[in-house]
Amino acid sequence: MTTLSMGANTPLSGQKVSLTIEVTGAAADASALQLYAGGKVRGDGDMCFFNQPAIGGGAVCLSTSGGRSIFEVDTSRIAVDVEKIVFTATLDAGNFGAASAVTVTGSQGHRLIVDTAGRSEAALILAEIYQRNGQWKLRNVSQGFNGGLAALATHFGVEVAAPQPAPKPAPAPAPKPLSLSKITLTKPGESSRISLNKTSGGIVRVSATWIDNGDDRDDNDDLDLRAGILMPDGAMHWLATSHPGSVNAPPFARHMGDVTSASVDAPGTEIIEVASDISQKAGGPVGMVFSVYSAISNGPVSIASLCPEMSIEYQGKQVNCAYKFPDGKVAKSVYTYVIGTVAFNEGDLDVKLSGATSPKHSEATPWITREGGGMKVTFDGAPVFKKGRTLAARMMGAGKKKYANI
Repeated sequence: MTTLSMGANTPLSGQKVSLTIEVTGAAADASALQLYAGGKVRGDGDMCFFNQPAIGGGAVCLSTSGGRSIFEVDTSRIAVDVEKIVFTATLDAGNFGAASAVTVTGSQGHRLIVDTAGRSEAALILAEIYQRNGQWKLRNVSQGFNGGLAALATHFGVEVAAPQPAPKPAPAPAPKPLSLSKITLTKPGESSRISLNKTSGGIVRVSATWIDNGDDRDDNDDLDLRAGILMPDGAMHWLATSHPGSVNAPPFARHMGDVTSASVDAPGTEIIEVASDISQKAGGPVGMVFSVYSAISNGPVSIASLCPEMSIEYQGKQVNCAYKFPDGKVAKSVYTYVIGTVAFNEGDLDVKLSGATSPKHSEATPWITREGGGMKVTFDGAPVFKKGRTLAARMMGAGKKKYANI
């Protein structure tokens, strides 16, 4: 690992690099901005942060896990007129002098350590990726900035929404500025709603992240994001690595692929994409139950020790499910945690944190039924493994509820 001092730069190899930002001793938000000539963004779409986790057609993507912010950068997707991408950290309150450490770790073996001693600023410009003579480079900036996220965003040209009295009626509403807010659910039963855009459609992105549990093993940090989909006719579909699905045909959702490990520098992330108009395509309300699963072959590792979290994102709106599962003896031999459920109606989706766990030693999958205007989660779905419906799975699932696509 090579440490870059303030102002130092280093060339990057290949087209992809990830930067993990971690602030110890303070709750910080990380962001990245695409800057053009004059050091400004061209619009709100150039700011990658918790409420807009992907910009530039996937040039920069953000995920979070265990207090870390992970930016994935694909230089082949960066627009030719983008001069640089800057990475920042900001505090809602206080200053970085109270933080014990701020580090940026790159996937290509680089580390930036920002000195926080005596810092009075609530924002830091940590690093930048830029191109010089056809070569992409990483530079340690470590520059303080007075003001928090809103002030920093405004400095770079982002129009930020601020609480104001209700405006007087106008013939035509002005474009809504970027919202710097997010919602995090932490208790079972808590819920939040996201309004869907009926005209523009798009994709609802559901991501599950987890971290290395620190047990000095690299063969048991593998979780699988899975989903059960309840269609309007009562049929249940299964979505996982073994049954990836499609957004253009039933069940109108797709699993984006398997991730088999997590490390300190690169938490694991699996993603499911759902057509935002799934209820229209399916002909009525659709329910989904999202869970993470750790196979028996991973040993007695507790899923809780991997700190799984889930994020639901749609057009700049984000709801996080961050329940702190119980650990220790209670959690051992429990293979499935239900992070949350999502109910799709014609114009909205409702997210509810669950926190339900499977019975010990059970491979049964989560099942949902409609009950009293909501959804009830039970663990009586047939077992499904990564390789699909094996003979063992068919035997274990005898007499259980069946999925329509298996």
